[in-house]
Amino acid sequence: MSSTPELRHRADGSIGADIHSSTVRILRIIHLLRSAGGDLLNQAGLHGRLAELEWTIEKRRLADMLAAVVLAAAALLCMMIFAGVLVLALSWDTAYRTASIIGLIAVYAIALGLAWQRLAKRSAQGSNAFSATRAELEADLALLKHQL
Repeated sequence: MSSTPELRHRADGSIGADIHSSTVRILRIIHLLRSAGGDLLNQAGLHGRLAELEWTIEKRRLADMLAAVVLAAAALLCMMIFAGVLVLALSWDTAYRTASIIGLIAVYAIALGLAWQRLAKRSAQGSNAFSATRAELEADLALLKHQL
């Protein structure tokens, strides 16, 4: 039996010490996980609640964005149709026909710019979605890595 390399190394003490230290390390990890099992389950439940709360906030933000887009599109469409018809009807037989059309286009552009600005503001808030959950998970993973 002493002819195998494992037994020869074990007789020197080098392989045997490595196996013993890795076994002890694995047993410590298992003991740590068993003792922290309830705490890990509670922490996972807290993460679930936090994710649920952040998802509710994110849904509310997205619904607000959708409502703003729909409202802006409807208002812009109505305004464009009726204001355009009115301006063209009032200025058709005058010398201000071209100026009134240019003014109408300018008003449409301003309305579009305001709607776009609101949408951009809401879209920028999307990067903050679930930031608390991500931070908590990163902190817990760092703690687990430190403990192991």
